[in-house]
Amino acid sequence: MKKLLLVLLIFLVGCGNDINKFKEEYENKEGIEVNIDKNNKVKYINAKETVDVLKNKTGILFFGIASDNTTRSVVEVLLKVASDNKLTVYYFDPNTVPDKDNDSDFAKILGILDSYLEVEDDKKTLSVPDVYFIKEGTIMGNHFGSVLSYDGNKLNEEQANELYENYNNLAKLIRS
Repeated sequence: MKKLLLVLLIFLVGCGNDINKFKEEYENKEGIEVNIDKNNKVKYINAKETVDVLKNKTGILFFGIASDNTTRSVVEVLLKVASDNKLTVYYFDPNTVPDKDNDSDFAKILGILDSYLEVEDDKKTLSVPDVYFIKEGTIMGNHFGSVLSYDGNKLNEEQANELYENYNNLAKLIRS
């Protein structure tokens, strides 16, 4: 019984660390000001875990970089949709992979997402923010960037509502 409680405590502390880490990472960067709910359901994942999410999990896969203003512009809306739909956000920052050209797991990510990726310098690339809505390892939908009217600043109410609707419609696909 003590071992079970210890494992549960370690799990809960680990989950809390991701929540606090995400909140701290996004709120303490220069750029568009963001406010991250302390009850967000963000789980940091690495390249290998990202492959597993793409092949097996249900949830929202969020590729972002905390210092990128476009990423920062969408994060509050994305977390609201995740909360409203009781979904986990799996967060992967592509900059955490030091040698993308020689990382086998990163290559697997690019292979799985090939038809969704942008071409840059004659090469498929993973740009941010890029959000995938996944159900049991099947990509049900994708949203790249922000909204068409995005101007580099914090989203206004109309833009935030438009993005919310876009994300929420995709979230419904993985909840059904």
